[in-house]
Amino acid sequence: MKKKQLIAFASAMALAVTSLAGCGKSDESTQKEAVSEAKGTAKEDLPLSKYPETVTVHLGGSLNPNAKLPAGMAYDDNTYLDLLKKDLNIKVVYDWVASSTDFEEKMNLCIGSNNIPELMNVNATQYRALLKYDMIQPLDKYFDDYASDALKSYVKSGGEELQKCITNEDGELMAIPAPAITAGGINEMWIRQDWLDKLGLEAPRTWDEMVKVAEAFVTQDPDGNGEDDTIGILGPSNSDHMNAIGGNQYGLDPLFSSFQSYPQYWLQGKDGTVEYGSIQPETRDALEKISELYTNKLIDPEMLVRSDSKEPLLAGKVGIFFGPWWSGYTVADATLAGAADWRAYFTPLSEDGNYYTHMAEPTTQYVVASKACKNPEAAFKIINYLIENQQKWVDEGISTTEMVTSDFYPLYNTYDNADEIEVSYDVLTKYLAGETTMDDVDFSTHKLLKSDMEAVKKLKKEPYDDFSLDKWNLDSDIAKNNLPRLVAILVGDAPSVNEKYVPVYNAYNGQTETMETKWANLKKMEEETFSKIVMGKADISEFDTFVKNWKSQGGDQILKEINDELSK
Repeated sequence: MKKKQLIAFASAMALAVTSLAGCGKSDESTQKEAVSEAKGTAKEDLPLSKYPETVTVHLGGSLNPNAKLPAGMAYDDNTYLDLLKKDLNIKVVYDWVASSTDFEEKMNLCIGSNNIPELMNVNATQYRALLKYDMIQPLDKYFDDYASDALKSYVKSGGEELQKCITNEDGELMAIPAPAITAGGINEMWIRQDWLDKLGLEAPRTWDEMVKVAEAFVTQDPDGNGEDDTIGILGPSNSDHMNAIGGNQYGLDPLFSSFQSYPQYWLQGKDGTVEYGSIQPETRDALEKISELYTNKLIDPEMLVRSDSKEPLLAGKVGIFFGPWWSGYTVADATLAGAADWRAYFTPLSEDGNYYTHMAEPTTQYVVASKACKNPEAAFKIINYLIENQQKWVDEGISTTEMVTSDFYPLYNTYDNADEIEVSYDVLTKYLAGETTMDDVDFSTHKLLKSDMEAVKKLKKEPYDDFSLDKWNLDSDIAKNNLPRLVAILVGDAPSVNEKYVPVYNAYNGQTETMETKWANLKKMEEETFSKIVMGKADISEFDTFVKNWKSQGGDQILKEINDELSK
């Protein structure tokens, strides 16, 4: 059965990648036996110990077509590979190299043809396929000895949800993850505090309060130019999405979540079976209420039409938009100019007083080892070496604009604590309050926190617990490079730290056989139906028709396949 499924997976991907080269091994001989550690190597040294004999590992390469290399170097012959060979005696051989735009499809073809590299950097769908077809080996017996303390800290920070992603049904560790920043998947309301102050309004928390504030932003000329040109609630552009998995700047996810509606998410029902969030009654309720906002011109009339939602935002015409903590970077120009005072809240709350939010996947990048790999622990060493030296390479000029680590280091991912932003908020606020010092902080697993702490004391005015726009030194020489991040953390992440929320995770992250052929059409039908309802081009009864069509055109079969897979 698995062979038949594997052929089906290959067939589904082959048409998209017929122009790509094959997945065969390079001419260099594959390692026949595992290389042992040097005799007498202490356990604590294993994460970065040098092999006594050369260990050769085969990878597939992803080449950024715009990447620059110094003269005399190549993707498969560069400083990073030389350093790995010199310091760890690991020789990296690329069986193939594909453009970064083609890499995903190339890897799909290799999985489908059962001809994969020894070590791989794969996405969630590919990882699930490799698990399903029993093509990768467990890594748990190497984790304790070979994962560095920093890497262990990063993996631990992802908690139970991350563990669910990287372990199989037998509890074995099957991948080395790059944990996603938890706060990056939480969408919140960003609102103009200076507009609220001018109109004598309080920050809204409920749906009804939000409606009243949005109406005031549209009708009471908060920008004071005497024209009817302000937007209450900004919406997605024609290249954005009304709903998405995880962080979705300019989307309307919090509006849906206030009805406990989670479009595009697979949800665990009360009976334990998986349901699809987009076809639930709560989503119908949410669409009907959001459509009222649009009809009353409280949501951007050019939603899903305008080419760039950032344009009216930075022009000072928007009162409310939704997005994750890092939206503080998006409004950086207005912040630095002292033109807009943005704050973030968990709004709108649900009728029960809770803030419900769908979460991003705990990780989207997995490093795995094929069953043919003789030294799978080498993957840990390669990653440990990156974590240990990445900042040093920048400081020493090894990593430059012509030698970017992310473009040329093998198995590259961004490794960080899942709770990095929450920790940063906690440390920075305590530092400002005099409750902690720089000597109290372990910077080895918090790469940017030291520079954040150095900058915040120079940029923040007293009182230190007031993050209003006028309480920052906007004219400081270091403001341009540091203030956007500090505002993103101290304003954007404040709700995650100071308010409670109910997280909702995807109950399924894989791809079933029917999804491979029918999901694109089902998703298109969903997006078109939802946009028509919200924008008044279709009655709410169109939702009922959509549900029937979704179920009959493959949705019911997909749900059956998901529940069958999860019940095994």
